[in-house]
Amino acid sequence: MSVDLELPDATDQTAVTEPTTQASTASSAKKKRQRKRTPKNQVLSQFTIGDPPWSYVHLQHLISTGPATTNLDAVTAHLHITAALTQFLGLHGAAIPIDILKTEGAEVWIRIPAQDHSTLLAAVGGWVSGKGEGWRVKGSSSWDARAMASDAGQDLFND
Repeated sequence: MSVDLELPDATDQTAVTEPTTQASTASSAKKKRQRKRTPKNQVLSQFTIGDPPWSYVHLQHLISTGPATTNLDAVTAHLHITAALTQFLGLHGAAIPIDILKTEGAEVWIRIPAQDHSTLLAAVGGWVSGKGEGWRVKGSSSWDARAMASDAGQDLFND
């Protein structure tokens, strides 16, 4: 007895479907490889600038009565600034540390802790000694020790 086994004929459907299946497998493998790529932009270093610990102030010593003193030494400047802080806040103001960085004529550059910046500006801005001496704030900065400031139009009043 013979059993007639028929093999499926190769038709257009089977011929077309096999290469398409292989092509889709190859394209999905490429997609998987593309997903594994690392991004082109990588962050090498990242930091945040925090609050600065110091503040720098540029002051000018003013005398309203009598002859103007053009040379101001560091000790006298420190005493006058401490007197202004003491008058403004008492012992708390006297406890604020002040570093005299530079004196040049009647101008003084100082360094103070950043949290005391506004306190110092208020104290020296409103202080007048018994002799009529006071301070003019010419500039202040949290980053620049030169404490450069704009002229604020003062040259308009100079003849």
